[in-house]
Amino acid sequence: MRLADHADQRFIAGRPYDLAEELGSDGIRTILIIICETYKILLSLGKVKSVMNETRITEELFIELQAVMRMDGYRNLSLYPIHEKSHDRNGKGRGKTPTIDFCFRDRWVRDRYFGAECKLLKENYKTLYDDYVAGGVCRYLTGKYSKNCSIGLMIGYITSGNTGEIISEVKNRVDKTRNVSKMEKSDPIHSFNEHYKSVHEREVDFSIFRIHHLFFSFA
Repeated sequence: MRLADHADQRFIAGRPYDLAEELGSDGIRTILIIICETYKILLSLGKVKSVMNETRITEELFIELQAVMRMDGYRNLSLYPIHEKSHDRNGKGRGKTPTIDFCFRDRWVRDRYFGAECKLLKENYKTLYDDYVAGGVCRYLTGKYSKNCSIGLMIGYITSGNTGEIISEVKNRVDKTRNVSKMEKSDPIHSFNEHYKSVHEREVDFSIFRIHHLFFSFA
């Protein structure tokens, strides 16, 4: 997958094209493969411990992701990985500027990217389940994240508890958002099976937004 390197091909009436349309299903799947391969490497290295928080896990994931992207099969991917991408919104005080955990950014347009928001998950931790939706899914649906891409990614880091029970509880909450179709199991990504999809209606313009959900267990 390659993207054209000409800015004039990316705009309609002064607004960027939807990056997801340009990437297509093959391009999106390539990104998901990269991330899942990164998880397998991270798991094999044993770098993630149960006591680590979301920020530390994401840092380790992003380090290994950059190593994966240097492999022969992915060197021609003309998107750029960015860690903790800020959106530079106006406002004062902590938390006023939303920051997506990492993304694959277009060369020319700063806010044109495929984003990944990561959340820590533990069985019976209600606040973590709630944050997965309120601090992740809903930020896509309100347009705080990925306004120029109609597909986004949620990653759940499972550090303790039963994976199936945790995913079921997350699904219960995701299914109560602005759904067109509920969160359901999707096709495996190579040999990675905990891949789900949900389809939503965005609050800002009622457009369709699709979310891939990957659940990475370190328990």
